[in-house]
Amino acid sequence: MLLLAAGLAASSCASGNPRSGMYTHLLVTGDQIRADGYATAYEALTHHRDLLIFEDRIEFQGGDDRSGLGSQRKHYTVPLLTVNGDFNMNDAITVLRQIPAKDIISIRLYYASMIPPDLRRPGAEGGLIAVATR
Repeated sequence: MLLLAAGLAASSCASGNPRSGMYTHLLVTGDQIRADGYATAYEALTHHRDLLIFEDRIEFQGGDDRSGLGSQRKHYTVPLLTVNGDFNMNDAITVLRQIPAKDIISIRLYYASMIPPDLRRPGAEGGLIAVATR
């Protein structure tokens, strides 16, 4: 019995994904989103550990310092949203709910210090969510 429990624990750690369908990487592919059964970009992002999704806004946990994540740090930043290079300055939640999973190529999260020069804009101090669709 002890050997079975140890084997199960080792195999779950080897997968690299702490919970099924819970994203931890800053790049999530459309294939991953569809395989996990999410219907929209919004649904997929509600299962990302680096984000807090509210009814009216999205926030990065821990600001721009990934090492500061955890219960001791309560600082959040609001990222901008871009879909295929077009910036949405209004309602990111509504836009994300309208993007079907079947059309998603990838969703990439950028903390402010990681944003490529061609995507930097005023207001991106909180980071950026870049959605690429077909």
